[in-house]
Amino acid sequence: MSGHRLAARAAPWVLGCLGIAAALALWTLLSHVLAGGGGVINRLPTPWTVARELVKYASGELGRDLLFSLRVFVVGWLIGAVSATLIGLLLGRVRLLGEVFLPIVEAIRPVSSIAWVPLSIVWFGFGLTSKVFLVALAVFLVVIVYAVDGSRRVPADLARTATMLGMNRRQRFASLILPGTLSEVLIGSRVALMAGWGTVIVAELVAADSGLGAHLIAVEQSYNVPAVIATMLCFGFSGFLLNAAFSFAERRAMPWRHVDDPQP
Repeated sequence: MSGHRLAARAAPWVLGCLGIAAALALWTLLSHVLAGGGGVINRLPTPWTVARELVKYASGELGRDLLFSLRVFVVGWLIGAVSATLIGLLLGRVRLLGEVFLPIVEAIRPVSSIAWVPLSIVWFGFGLTSKVFLVALAVFLVVIVYAVDGSRRVPADLARTATMLGMNRRQRFASLILPGTLSEVLIGSRVALMAGWGTVIVAELVAADSGLGAHLIAVEQSYNVPAVIATMLCFGFSGFLLNAAFSFAERRAMPWRHVDDPQP
C-alpha cells in the first residue's frame, strides 16, 4: 500500500482523535469554570472523575447490563426489520393493500417511542416482551418505508429487458424486485439501528431490573452525576460499535456502494 493511500485512510482517524481531544479539553475547562457557579450548573464533573466511575462500572455490572440491553436490541431489531421487509414488499407490490394500509403506517410513524411505553406495559407487562416490542416497533416504522420504496423502484429498462427475455412474474420478482428491495432494506436497517438502540434505553428507563437504562435510572436517583455520564458514555460507545459493525457488514454485502476513489 502506497504512503499516500495509507495517509488517506489514516486521516479520518487522526481527525477523529483530535476532535475527541478538543472535546475533553473543553469539558475539563467547563467543569472548572462552572465549579463555583452555584445551583445545579456546577454539577459537571471532570473527565477524570467520570473515568473513575467508568472503570468502576466496567469492573462490576457493565458486562451484565450490556448483554441484557444487547439481547433486547438484537431480538427487537431482527423482528422489526424482517416483518417490515415482508409487509413492505406486500404493500409495495399489491397496490390495493398499499392504498389501504400505508396511510395507517404514515399516521403511526410520527408517534414517539415514549408514547408507546404505557401501552406496551399494559399489553405485555414489565418483562422482556414489552421492551422487545418497543424496539421492534421503532425499527419497523423506519425499515418499512425503505422496503416499500425498494419494492416499487424497478428501472423501466430492466423491466423491459426481463420481459423481452421471457421471464415470468416469479422470475422477475426473484431477479429484479427482491434484490432491489433487500438493497434498500439494508440501508433502512442501518438507519433504524440508532432508532432501535435509543429505544432500548427508553424501555429500560421505565421498568427494568437489568440493562444500561436500569443502571442509568439507579445512579440518577442517587444523584451520582459522574456515574450518570459514565453510563451515557457506555451507551454511546456501544452504539458507535454497533454502527461500525453494521457498516462493515454493509460494505461486504454491497461493495458497489462504497467504491473508494481512485488513487494516483
